[in-house]
Amino acid sequence: MARFDPVSLEIMWSRLINITEEMWTTTLRTAVSTIIASANDFGCEVLDAEGRSIAHAYRSMPVFNMTMPNVTKEILKKYPATTMRPGDVFLTNDPWMCAGHLPDIAVVTPVFFQGKVVGFAGNIANTSDIGGSLDAKNVRDSYEEGIFFPICKLYDQGEPNELVFDMFRWNVRAPDMVLTDLEAQVAANASGCERVVVFLEEYGLLNLDELSAAIRERSGEAMRAAIAEMADGEYTNEVFTDGMGTPLKIAVKLRVEGDGILVDYTGSSPQIDHGGINCTMIYSLGHTLYTLACLLTPEIPVNEGCFEPIRVTAPEGSIINCTFPASVGSRVNTGWYIHGAIFQALSAVLPDRVQAGNGLMSILQTYGVEADGSVFNAHFFCGGGRGATSGGDGAGQNMFPSSASNVPIEVFELNSPVLINAKEFIQDSAGPGKFRGSPGERISISRLPGHPHALQIYLHPHRLSFAADGAFGGKPGTKTVVALNGETLSDANSPMELGYVTLNDDTDVLTVEFPSGAGMFDPSARDAGQVAEDLRNGIISSNEAD
Repeated sequence: MARFDPVSLEIMWSRLINITEEMWTTTLRTAVSTIIASANDFGCEVLDAEGRSIAHAYRSMPVFNMTMPNVTKEILKKYPATTMRPGDVFLTNDPWMCAGHLPDIAVVTPVFFQGKVVGFAGNIANTSDIGGSLDAKNVRDSYEEGIFFPICKLYDQGEPNELVFDMFRWNVRAPDMVLTDLEAQVAANASGCERVVVFLEEYGLLNLDELSAAIRERSGEAMRAAIAEMADGEYTNEVFTDGMGTPLKIAVKLRVEGDGILVDYTGSSPQIDHGGINCTMIYSLGHTLYTLACLLTPEIPVNEGCFEPIRVTAPEGSIINCTFPASVGSRVNTGWYIHGAIFQALSAVLPDRVQAGNGLMSILQTYGVEADGSVFNAHFFCGGGRGATSGGDGAGQNMFPSSASNVPIEVFELNSPVLINAKEFIQDSAGPGKFRGSPGERISISRLPGHPHALQIYLHPHRLSFAADGAFGGKPGTKTVVALNGETLSDANSPMELGYVTLNDDTDVLTVEFPSGAGMFDPSARDAGQVAEDLRNGIISSNEAD
């Protein structure tokens, strides 16, 4: 590692990140579904010959960055590098190995240089459909959630594995869309492999081994130093999720000792037998590591070295570490609360780095047949209000802890027979505080006039029962409200039983109020100028200003 002086290491590291950025852009420009091409629900990564992550695209989905190394190492167990050949491309969507539910498909391509495997280009993307039930709230196990692909070859020495392609063609909705997105992942990996070879040639390297070791060591040192600055001790917290009408608990204990952390989820609720809200251990691990990276080393590009000082454990059979064949399709309805549990646990020791509770994003999906017989299948991502920090108000309509993007109204309307009547901030919804949360958002949706069929909109929203928590005297945000033609379908006493709403004619209107972020510090300490600005912008009313 002595051969890499700090300046050279920084330049080479940045070059690898740029390679992953090119992979990311290739995926974005080649994919056709709204969930990938508009919502950006995918991630790209370069790994070394042992499957250890070195660099990822900045805009990659965080949990994908954390789980890609595990996928690649599992591929190496089944297909050792010595058996791989140029043109091989591997695929899996195993939720217990990959990213926690079946729609997230990992595509991994070996990088060959001078006849040897010197690394891997990896891409995980959320496919628009994987078969199974569209009513995610009422599935009972993984078998009902879609096709399960164990590790397999998508391409064998450049030749397509037609059985895999046929499984997609005959088991998913809108297969042309799904397969085009899949090929976008393959194309992005091919780009990454080519750029890595050029990189090795330019710097006179035989492989990525020494560079990988140097990057991981520097990152590990930074994480250990950040942990060592924290006071030793145990930091605990509990948060609750909606569950499936009965609240579920996420319990976390972080034991800080020297320059290491043990994160223990003992005490969390047992896995449940329906609804898809169980988390696999690899998925929970990803959210745990990402949260700690945000808190402790936000300035370090994430790679595998960052997490060597961190151990994570959870009871088998819990909602944090479920066992097959538990349903996991809506695992975000549990996993996206992990960051809040950790933030609150560490608020006493890292008060200037945590944030108040987030409103969390929600996803709406439409699927059906147009008048001309063509199939539509579109996703609408809409961010909730983000919680305040110790230095400012919450960011508007942010997707944290996801890195996905809000889908533009025009894109959603273009790809499905819907009409968005309104998309607006909800006045007086922002969690009050010296620094306020971001306000909630209201959308109103109708069926596109003239569409010949009833339209079903599928959703499994967050925060029906528990609003985002304020911090250090800040007030909570607001909860989600789902209403059809003015009649509330969801409240604390009557949670939604179905995972879809049907618009039978053009007069039906679905209204969803997405939750707001919580505030931080006593609201009475808010600057008068900021209050006046919120009043001018319509964030608050005159009553709230008083």
